[in-house]
Amino acid sequence: MIVRATLVALAAGLPAAAAAQMPSYEPQQRMRTGLDTCMKTEVMKDAWCIRRCAPDFRMDFSGPKPRCIGTKRDARYDPPRPGYQPPKGGSGPAMPGA
Repeated sequence: MIVRATLVALAAGLPAAAAAQMPSYEPQQRMRTGLDTCMKTEVMKDAWCIRRCAPDFRMDFSGPKPRCIGTKRDARYDPPRPGYQPPKGGSGPAMPGA
């Protein structure tokens, strides 16, 4: 009887241990207003619009914050990079009297 309980406890702990080794990340999210809806690339959860996970990742809502957990060990997520380039030149517009 004790052996069976131990095996059940070990079997229950294996998925959590395996998920801890898989790659994961927190997806981008934004608060939705009363008249706003989520885009096609987002999932709605409560008052939040959460960006869908990258390929080879699945959405996990079990914790306080949603997470994208890899379905394969070699799954990769490349976060978006901002496309803004600061203007070249001085430090900004000249201020008179400064």
